[in-house]
Amino acid sequence: MKISLFALILSACLLGACQDVSLDQVPQTERSEANFYQTNADFYNAIVGVYGALKLTGIVEKGSGSYLYMTELVSDNTDTGQARGGTATELYYFEDFNFALSSTTISNAWTSHYAGIARTNSILDRLAAVNIPQASKDRFEGEAKFMRALFYFNLVRFFGDVQLATHEITSPYGANSLPRSPAADVYALIISDLKTAETKLPTTIPASEAGRASVWAAKSLLGKVYLTLKQYDNAATKLKEVIDGNVFSLMPKYADIFPATTSFVNNKEYIFAVQYKSGQVGQGSDLWSNWAAVNASVALLGAGGGTGGGFNRPTADMDAAYEAGDLRKDASMLNSYKAANGTTVNERYVVKFRQQGALNQDSDVDFPLLRYADVLLMYGETLNELGRTSEGLTYLNQIRKRAGLADKMDLSQADFRLAMEQERRVELAFEGHRWFDLVRTGRFIPVMTTKGYKVKDFNQLYLIPQREIDLNKAITQNTGY
Repeated sequence: MKISLFALILSACLLGACQDVSLDQVPQTERSEANFYQTNADFYNAIVGVYGALKLTGIVEKGSGSYLYMTELVSDNTDTGQARGGTATELYYFEDFNFALSSTTISNAWTSHYAGIARTNSILDRLAAVNIPQASKDRFEGEAKFMRALFYFNLVRFFGDVQLATHEITSPYGANSLPRSPAADVYALIISDLKTAETKLPTTIPASEAGRASVWAAKSLLGKVYLTLKQYDNAATKLKEVIDGNVFSLMPKYADIFPATTSFVNNKEYIFAVQYKSGQVGQGSDLWSNWAAVNASVALLGAGGGTGGGFNRPTADMDAAYEAGDLRKDASMLNSYKAANGTTVNERYVVKFRQQGALNQDSDVDFPLLRYADVLLMYGETLNELGRTSEGLTYLNQIRKRAGLADKMDLSQADFRLAMEQERRVELAFEGHRWFDLVRTGRFIPVMTTKGYKVKDFNQLYLIPQREIDLNKAITQNTGY
């Protein structure tokens, strides 16, 4: 199932009730807050809207939303291929670590994640009272809590202490006095939600519903949360459950993970992904159009495919990070292309999400948020942190074997950490992991400063959008901004 937003226009349904009694009656032919959330189909449409929130501007949007600028462009993985000035100014804020309090990218990340949370809370607050099958209630609750946990996990990693909303806010000013809650409280909600989701979500998702969350998505995300909190025993338990489930496996070839067509169906490596559907229906991805080399036009994108934005261009350092013979490199990035006149243009660009023949900003290629290779690497990392380095190497080397590389042998715990940092970088390049990984391991400052980036300690969190502070005096700014 390529999830479509056509099933849901929630914002048009959530109308405020009129005070005049004579106007309280809702026309039977219209959907509103008063007569929505009644049937199984209503809740299904609502949960589709929750998944659809992943494509809001401040998350992954059509592909090039805030999430990827805030995880890749601020790392040593990518830079901006566009010339400075004009529409590229906002992107250079991230490359230069010179964020503006009015940054639309950061503001969009904040508001879009909270929009997704609002959608989950609307569902969760109404499930108990509705007369639908219990099995449906359980699944909708599991999906809503999984998604709420995902939204909050991004928020707490981006901003630290954030506003904690666990119920629907119906007043336009209902959040205007809500303070930021400690990150520990946010993580407590995330863990609670994912534990519930584990018990409610199905183990098998049929092809007709591809894209909906499974129990394995909840376990994988919970394992990542525990790893982030350095709760290694808990992380190892959850990640091993995913491995022992034998539902997912590595694709035989790395390039098979990112075929030049839709990538979720028959992809045994994707555990959870943002779904796209081409066909000029407003559900396509713009990753290939925007990440192709700047002004590449027909040479890379074909007729009608756009010009190429040059966003998130691989850095020279990223290019050099791949070992000789690493099969992942050419499936992830290239250093040149042939122009229409036959000349070679030397320009680095990401090819992981390419789709030849797609119309401009209308690709069918899905974007992975959780995939099995990540689970294997996380599990190997937890084993190393638990003092079981030789066991951890087994999982690290599974990934290296597929890449055509020799096994790592006899590493110390410290050397394993560096090897894992390197392996995660090249395996998960351009998928929104690098900044999170460097921050959670305490390596962001030493890695980036060694490479000449002018980063400060406080750049391990983003600034709170000034608009939010202006609207709510209970919110304070993060240190350093």
